[in-house]
Amino acid sequence: MSGDWADYIPEEQRQQAERLRRRLRRRSLLLQRRFWVRLCLGVYGSWCLALILSGNGFTFGLALVPLVSIPAIGWLAWWLVYQEFHR
Repeated sequence: MSGDWADYIPEEQRQQAERLRRRLRRRSLLLQRRFWVRLCLGVYGSWCLALILSGNGFTFGLALVPLVSIPAIGWLAWWLVYQEFHR
């Protein structure tokens, strides 16, 4: 266990405190948006990889379209709004 406060916990309660800390850390991880974005991208990437490895090149190409087009559409929307207010 790390941290200054851990030195003051009695020896018999340290294991319980460590379990509580681990549980709270996992719970806070599940509440973070970046965790869910990474998980979804990982699952989607695994699915795309499975498609390419199984020989379905065309289906893989179709699966890649959202990954490529969403950032491009977002950039285009930002650029159009920027142009609208800075002319």
